[in-house]
Amino acid sequence: MSEHGFSQLAGLENTFDQIQKIAIGGMAELYRGRQKALDRPVAIKRIKPELRGNEEIKKRFQREARAAANLLHHNLAHVYDYIEHESESYIIMEFIDGFDLSDLIAKAGPIPADVAMMIATQALIGLSYIHSHGMVHRDIKPDNIRVSTRGEIKIMDFGIAYDPGEGNLTRPGMLVGSPHYLSPEQITGSKIDSRADLFSFGITFYEMLTGTKPFMESQNQTIFNAIQQGTYTPIEKFRSDLNPYVTRTVENCLEIDLSKRASSSLRLAESLQSYVIQNYSVSPDARIKQFLVQSSMLKGSASIEISEKTFDTPIQSSKDHGGKWIILIAIVVALGIGFLLFKGLEHFKTKSTIEPTSAESVMPKGQDKNP
Repeated sequence: MSEHGFSQLAGLENTFDQIQKIAIGGMAELYRGRQKALDRPVAIKRIKPELRGNEEIKKRFQREARAAANLLHHNLAHVYDYIEHESESYIIMEFIDGFDLSDLIAKAGPIPADVAMMIATQALIGLSYIHSHGMVHRDIKPDNIRVSTRGEIKIMDFGIAYDPGEGNLTRPGMLVGSPHYLSPEQITGSKIDSRADLFSFGITFYEMLTGTKPFMESQNQTIFNAIQQGTYTPIEKFRSDLNPYVTRTVENCLEIDLSKRASSSLRLAESLQSYVIQNYSVSPDARIKQFLVQSSMLKGSASIEISEKTFDTPIQSSKDHGGKWIILIAIVVALGIGFLLFKGLEHFKTKSTIEPTSAESVMPKGQDKNP
């Protein structure tokens, strides 16, 4: 380590500088650095020194880089490069200045409904892009969802993603994923598809809204048993302010029966996005950024110019329904006037007919009288 606290990583000296370790995971270490040629910050991920000799982990690391590099979407963390130098392996990625969703939940507790909906919508849009490429992430959880300081939402870490084109590095009976966020089919080792990610998303959404995980270990059951039995405390026990649509969405994702569970991340994303657009007249990025300031995750002024009616209470669920009644009355009045005008016109036509014929009285119903 240099006198300025920067690290030296073998093989990267000519390309990157200002390298600092910022996190350690189960398989890898994460650094922040600067790409000299473009003068931009990057994240550098490398296999932990004690695991460099594990060929299976190295293959998984390579596959993660390839999988993520082929997914270019604003709600996913981008991979720039994969570098090998002697025994070292590095993934060079987009540096996302911000916080993991898990940190935000730990700091703020239950997240306001509007903010949670906006975060969930963006995460689902990114997830639908992953699924459109035939992939299953298999590790959706708050730790792998990044909230940037600009209010952007990014899905990260494709270390255990399943890509049919790459094959499967897991062995039969081998459990992969984070215990609290596994789907029932992951626990039993059954064949999985995108619905497994939606179950994990449902757990994450539940945690955002309540500040706690739905499935917990107890004296009577393990986490795995709780997940397989679908036993969790209803959201209404924690939050009485939520629109029924929100709770139904979470419950639909947490269905144990695959035939009843939400099956399309794209349709679910479109549904949530429609709800947000109809109920909140504010940019999600701006609202999320404001909440980061309000929850002391981000320094700055909380006085971002946002209409007060765009916060927790949706516009359509406001107690003041006067505007809606005025619109309804106006529509009824307009229809009434239109009907009266139509009848008056018909009467005028009848009066102005010079010589009505008896043929009109026997004309088939619906036939035009004026050829």
